[in-house]
Amino acid sequence: MSELFSMISTSQLITFGLIFVLLFSFISVYQRLAQKIVNLQHQLQNAQNEIRAINSGNLGMGRKLNRFAEDISNVEIMGLQQELPSMNEKIYKQAALLLSRGATPDEVVESCEITPAEAELLAIMHHFNPQKAAAV
Repeated sequence: MSELFSMISTSQLITFGLIFVLLFSFISVYQRLAQKIVNLQHQLQNAQNEIRAINSGNLGMGRKLNRFAEDISNVEIMGLQQELPSMNEKIYKQAALLLSRGATPDEVVESCEITPAEAELLAIMHHFNPQKAAAV
């Protein structure tokens, strides 16, 4: 064994020592970098999970908003539908009143802006008598 040491010079021993220290340093740095990579992969996975959760929440919220918008439009439509009969009802009541006071269906068409067929139908429903209206 002493022969082995005698064959190796001091500079070679220093070189081997430096190589060993450098190798140990590289391994240590590699292990730290590998651990950082693992940590970053975990952080990336957590961020992806959070993004998925946010997106699914947004989808759910979007669906709720769409349903809410549909409900509002349905309520508006229902409100308009309820207003229309009352407006038409007023027109037909006015037409019936005119017919009861002796107006002709043609006069009702002009006054109430309804079709001649509607005026005729109202006249029939309210027992309008053309001869009676002509006598007045």
